[in-house]
Amino acid sequence: MVARVVDVISVVLLVAAAGAFTMGVSALGDRRDLDALYWLAVGALTLRSATDMLRPKGASR
Repeated sequence: MVARVVDVISVVLLVAAAGAFTMGVSALGDRRDLDALYWLAVGALTLRSATDMLRPKGASR
């Protein structure tokens, strides 16, 4: 049961990362550099969080 909850949270984080990357690319297209940098950084950190949650406990970096 707990594993399923972790999987759902990870998928939600993955979707949020995709949304943040989309916002970043859109901001780049509008020439809003600071907004683009912010959204791309948020997307990268959210994607890392999603993948870290799914990584097995024994795996090393």
